[in-house]
Amino acid sequence: MKEIMQETALKLTKSQLQTVLNDHILQENGINELFTMLINGLMFSERETFLSQSEVPNKGNGYRLAQRSGIGSRLELKIPRDRIGVFKPLILGLLDQQEERIKELCFELYGKGLTTRQIEDVVENLYGTSYSKSSISRITTDFSTFVQAWAERPLATFYPIVYIDAIHIKVRRDTVATEAFYILLGLKEDYTREVLGIVNIPQESASGWQEVLEHIKSRGVESVGLFVFDGLTGLDVAVGKVYASSSQQQCTLHFQRNLNKHIRKVDRVAFCEDIKEVFNPDDVFNTPDEAEKKLKEKLHKWCKAYPKLKSVITSEKLSILFTYLNFDYRIRRMIYTTNWIERLNKSFRRTLKMRNALPNPDAVITLLGYVAMEMEEGTYSYPITNFKFDQNFNYNC
Repeated sequence: MKEIMQETALKLTKSQLQTVLNDHILQENGINELFTMLINGLMFSERETFLSQSEVPNKGNGYRLAQRSGIGSRLELKIPRDRIGVFKPLILGLLDQQEERIKELCFELYGKGLTTRQIEDVVENLYGTSYSKSSISRITTDFSTFVQAWAERPLATFYPIVYIDAIHIKVRRDTVATEAFYILLGLKEDYTREVLGIVNIPQESASGWQEVLEHIKSRGVESVGLFVFDGLTGLDVAVGKVYASSSQQQCTLHFQRNLNKHIRKVDRVAFCEDIKEVFNPDDVFNTPDEAEKKLKEKLHKWCKAYPKLKSVITSEKLSILFTYLNFDYRIRRMIYTTNWIERLNKSFRRTLKMRNALPNPDAVITLLGYVAMEMEEGTYSYPITNFKFDQNFNYNC
């Protein structure tokens, strides 16, 4: 009966159809067998109609076997063929759309940090046992390839601002260890944002950053207006070697935190209030030279109790703490710290929280890349219009 049904499903009488239903409805996997026979019957019937309307000589040419998702298991389909190879069943397209939706779901769940086992459980609850762990693994491999292509995409020739920072994540090689992943977030000329790169170099260093910056240069970034970064030793030199004409802004919060390490807890509140006043971004009339002078005065006041502060006063690199004062007061809060990229790293950590050590660096880049692409489609797609108030960023003038 099954073989008859597969090629003549649409020609059964009402009593014959009832017999088929009774034979299968209570059997294990009976619903899927009925579903298979119905789809096969529809496809063979569609081929008959197609051949009868063909304007060129043509006829049936057997079938090919294929699988598609069913209810609790895979459907074993017989896809009819024609002699000249132009017939494509319409219902097969609908099933393929379902396959794509399942794949997209797997992509999204993997990007949210679920393991292949957890994804398998979710798909099983929604679609039955139609996707094995190996099938999920193949899908996540495809997803990884997709993200890797995104990570190596060509970039714009110019970015007004690039924020750089590293996030440290546990990765398994032969053993589990914490490794650095270098992150770059760019402000584009239309005032939207995008993640320019996610690069793994096990240890964070200035030389590592120079390598990463040379990499984005090879992907098309010819110039950057302003770099914003933390206080990593030598980072300013590394940036200057690759993008000599770019302005630099060291994160003022990182600087203040580093100073606090040299101050007793009992004095920190008073010390922080003194230093914080120097970096006020809302003072419209403040200039870099005046702010640097004021910082040295404040530090000099504390040098008697904390002599190590003298080395800060004599540093030749204090000027990069006050670059933000060269810009309009309405955007200073966006560029005088690394807060923007710190928020991105926070989103990364939320995804990684669901996982233990990742099996390899590529798996980390896949997960972080997915989060970055979601940010680009969501929050980062909205222009930060305050930048138009500053002549350095008003490209429509």
